[in-house]
Amino acid sequence: MTDADRVHAALERLPIFPMPGGVLLPHTTIPLHIFEPRYRKMTRDCQAGARVLALANVLEPGGPRGQQAAKGEPPPPEGAPRVSQIIGVGLLARVEPMTDGRFNIMVRGVLRARIVEELHSGEPYRLVRAELLTEVLPEAPFDDAQAGRSILDQAEALRRLVLALCAARPSDESNQLAQLAVRAKDPGELADIVAGSLLENPNEKQAALEAVRIARRLDLATQTVAGLLAQSASTDSRPN
Repeated sequence: MTDADRVHAALERLPIFPMPGGVLLPHTTIPLHIFEPRYRKMTRDCQAGARVLALANVLEPGGPRGQQAAKGEPPPPEGAPRVSQIIGVGLLARVEPMTDGRFNIMVRGVLRARIVEELHSGEPYRLVRAELLTEVLPEAPFDDAQAGRSILDQAEALRRLVLALCAARPSDESNQLAQLAVRAKDPGELADIVAGSLLENPNEKQAALEAVRIARRLDLATQTVAGLLAQSASTDSRPN
């Protein structure tokens, strides 16, 4: 069973970890420190089961995405914070138990999903039923072959920008990003790797997570890299 199959099979009864700024993109990893008793139990249950869980970005009550519930959005349990409907679902890649019951874990993103309903489970943590979000290629006026070429061209342009940025800002992190960009198997994976590595604003990361159209995701990643390259060029051109 592939990672995607494991995640897909768990969507009917999916544990979520609500966290402000918690955005998990596919092909990226996020380290978490688990200390609350309810999430300690969630970690133990996930570890003993399918090892699948989702991060859910908590919406700020007065923020741009938190002012009004979307039509058809399932209400949260009483007293629980509202979270984004679009979530990143992943696997426990590493679990490090601590002597006092806490955990350090690493979650690796696999798929995008949409929360359909909150489940009443009796568990101290939240469980939802979710549905898979699939990637979408550009619509007309491109036919499938043209769309594929266009997406591949976009991805190659992004890859070149990433390599230029990594060369302009040498570091261990840049070396790792360059290697990941070179090894990315497809345009969607490349866009997610870049967004997950370089986007710092949670709203921008959430927008990348919600971008099921690959062309849109590539655009977001390209704009980010181009902006960082411009900043690097500006800094390098300043007199000492």
